[in-house]
Amino acid sequence: MKIFIDVGSHYGETLNEIIKIKYGFDKIFCIEPSKKCIQILTKYNDKRIKLINAAFGNCTKVGKLYSSGELGASIFSNNSDLTFEKINIINTSQWFNENIKVGDIVFVKLNCEGAECDIIDDLINSNEIIKIYSLLITFDVRDFIYLKHREIQTRKRLKGTKLSNYCFSDDVMIGDTHENRIRFWLQLFGAEYNTDLDLLKNEYKNKQKYYANKTGYFYRLENKVKSLINYNSFPEKIKKIFRFFKKIYFKIYLKNKRFKNYK
Repeated sequence: MKIFIDVGSHYGETLNEIIKIKYGFDKIFCIEPSKKCIQILTKYNDKRIKLINAAFGNCTKVGKLYSSGELGASIFSNNSDLTFEKINIINTSQWFNENIKVGDIVFVKLNCEGAECDIIDDLINSNEIIKIYSLLITFDVRDFIYLKHREIQTRKRLKGTKLSNYCFSDDVMIGDTHENRIRFWLQLFGAEYNTDLDLLKNEYKNKQKYYANKTGYFYRLENKVKSLINYNSFPEKIKKIFRFFKKIYFKIYLKNKRFKNYK
């Protein structure tokens, strides 16, 4: 069984890419706590898609989702958040135990605005993490002053597992649109090939090791600099200039990666 788990589906930005036939996913689970988003996700007429109106976490409980429906919606508050929606949070490892089998080819995208560290801790503690072929992690804890320290802790925990079935969005989400960035990640680890899991692991093991060993140092530095200069308060015109130069950098980076062989 080939499975995609989209943790933080929002309005289906990732779905637009992964539903393509070339990837051959048998099941697609959308984990999305916002009722506003779930209503929009129902527009996807695909029998493979199962919508789960809940958030993943390290325990099962009722929680709060701040800024529901927005890109930065989170179970964590940034103090300026005034509105929230009551949501269900489900234990990630329990869900994996009930829905994912050893031998399944599983791709997981974690983009859950700060909850990623709790989720990863739970998967490591339960050893359910070994069921994942490729885990894409976005460290949104960087957006919360009181959570930033958890990125380093989580990276250390991941390294301690001796696994290499994970990578970071900073390094593998490359492209000028969200769909292109998701495509780059999926193609990087052979998602277009419907093959035996062991063969897939053997074919891409060196590439997985390479990306699992990325430290994220420069991206954390960028985040720190932006905080120091209060980047979010900059006029949009200035931000566009920054994004323009960053876009050029990634185009050069992408061009180089296409010709580099990690096997």
